[in-house]
Amino acid sequence: MHNLVFIEGNMIFTNSIEIAKGVNHSHASVLKLLRNSMDLYQLRDLKSRSLKTKGREAEVFNLTEEQATLLIALMKNTPIVRQFKSALVKEFFKLRRFRDQSLLQKQNPEYKEKRIESKVMRKECTDTIQKFIEYAKAQGSKSAEMYYMNFSRMELTGLFLLKEKYPNARELMDMKQLDLIKMADVLIAMSLDDSMKKNIPYKECFQIAKEKISTLATLFPKSPLQLLLNKD
Repeated sequence: MHNLVFIEGNMIFTNSIEIAKGVNHSHASVLKLLRNSMDLYQLRDLKSRSLKTKGREAEVFNLTEEQATLLIALMKNTPIVRQFKSALVKEFFKLRRFRDQSLLQKQNPEYKEKRIESKVMRKECTDTIQKFIEYAKAQGSKSAEMYYMNFSRMELTGLFLLKEKYPNARELMDMKQLDLIKMADVLIAMSLDDSMKKNIPYKECFQIAKEKISTLATLFPKSPLQLLLNKD
């Protein structure tokens, strides 16, 4: 399911494209209603931005919960509009709850320490991955740069329950999850170092590291990121 609501920093918003999808209207008709309603105080200062959708540029408006609720209230109150409004309010509530919990967690001194430790270990791991990339290139790999993404995906999908893509998943982890991802980084770095010292072919190096992450995953049940968002 696509996202209805988004978060950037402390800002929580939806956009005109998601509203159009949710109420089963064309985006053009939603934009028309929006522009015709900009005399209202809540919508007066809205500014559009360009967004690529299906390879084409589209004009899009971001809206806060108040603005989105007002816009939907201006539509004909059909069953699909009512259902979407209910779903949208629920998603805004979940994201607000997550944001507040995340801000509170980040003020915790123990969390700050774990996050710093995690960043240090991640840097060591990526340094090793960079050496591995050069190692793979020397053996003829044409897409070695993809290993950054491949190792990250290996860790996230192997250790956590993911319902969507996260631009910066580590910022959404609790303290136990930070400990786990740090262990995964250590395992990958150690595995790659050992394999390269033994001159093992690069594809086998990757598989050996993958097996170690799989073994780690058997020891810890998968947990969801943004746990609060997944609660009803």
